Amino acid sequence: MHQYLLKTLENRTEPIDVIVSGLGFMGFGFIDGSRNLPNLRIALVVSRRPGESVAYLEKYGFKAAVVDTVAEIQSNKVQNIISVSDNLDLVRDFPNEILLEVTGTVAYGTEVVLKAIEGGKHILTMNPELQVTVGTELKKLTDTKGLMISDVYGDQPGSLARLLTTSRMMGFKILVAGNMKRYRDNYATQAKMQPWADDKGLAVRQTVSFTDGTKQAIEMNLVANYFGFDILKEGMKGAMINDIKEANTAFTDEKIPENGIVDYGLGLGLFPGVFCLVEHTSPHQQKYLRYLGLGEGPRYALFEPYHLCHLEVAQSIIELVTLKQPIINNSTAPRMRTVTYAKRDLKAGEILDGIGGDTMRGDICREDENAMMLPAGLGHGAVLKNDIAIDQKISLADVELPDNAATRLIKQSI
Repeated sequence: MHQYLLKTLENRTEPIDVIVSGLGFMGFGFIDGSRNLPNLRIALVVSRRPGESVAYLEKYGFKAAVVDTVAEIQSNKVQNIISVSDNLDLVRDFPNEILLEVTGTVAYGTEVVLKAIEGGKHILTMNPELQVTVGTELKKLTDTKGLMISDVYGDQPGSLARLLTTSRMMGFKILVAGNMKRYRDNYATQAKMQPWADDKGLAVRQTVSFTDGTKQAIEMNLVANYFGFDILKEGMKGAMINDIKEANTAFTDEKIPENGIVDYGLGLGLFPGVFCLVEHTSPHQQKYLRYLGLGEGPRYALFEPYHLCHLEVAQSIIELVTLKQPIINNSTAPRMRTVTYAKRDLKAGEILDGIGGDTMRGDICREDENAMMLPAGLGHGAVLKNDIAIDQKISLADVELPDNAATRLIKQSI
């Protein structure tokens, strides 16, 4: 497959022109990592601070210019100049095939994606927050226009989708689709995580969402919705393990539903990859799998010890444009929701500070039991109508939602 995709890219008569929404840690990583790929061209970067984005690109050796018209983009692209703009109409009007949305935002990301759908473009996101919040509504829109919407390889949901598909092609039955985490603190704050964020070069909001479990809940929410998996309980089990092979026995005492579950391993010895706990459907394969070093069985842990984030986005683009096949999305019938919980005692009138903030976190719950709970992706800027105790779920009735593209889209579907 990889060879086919690369040859397809090399043999194109015209480059794939990509619109990139977001120039943060991952957005720039993708642009820099793809600069030497044949026939993949960054035509437009959408930024709320175009002047700063141009300066940033130029600092690292790119030619870039602020634009406001399609004609300017067309002229720049043949001169290897990246156009940058905050004019979202250009997302709709520039004639290309695909938008890569990588801001990590929900409200602004939704606004950009809706413009791209208006323009008849396929949507590729490195933004599971957006997918699990409004992805179902966006998929219904893309379906009506014959377009694709997908998250990427490289982020855990896409990497896990690849591992799950490969496992099934080898005849394995999936019991657990798993994420790995070294450390978790449900009450992590920005002040506490700032030194770690500074050391890694990450935004502190992003770092907090990793630490308090929200990001992981969102990622596994997306996997569950695409593949139809269940959960053992709200928030998942979170098996305490220090080596991935311990996953073989970590769920032995659990009654796993026939369709499988999403969950995670937690331990300081783990690596930032993905795993699946499987059984082979043929009893004759046990001796082969013992010979191949997977253990005695009947359960086996298959894993990828890394996910390379932005470096795998180019393959995602080529596959979506060439094969018109999504990697993973939120589906049109989601089974799970990432529900908002209070991180501390909150008072009526307080404003929620969203994913990665100090007032709230998100965790995975069944959709049918939590249809009136506030999705974590809609929390930013919501005003509390009622007092909420620490660790209590926050419902849609408990808040006044801000007016933005995401909340409007959700309200239309209720």
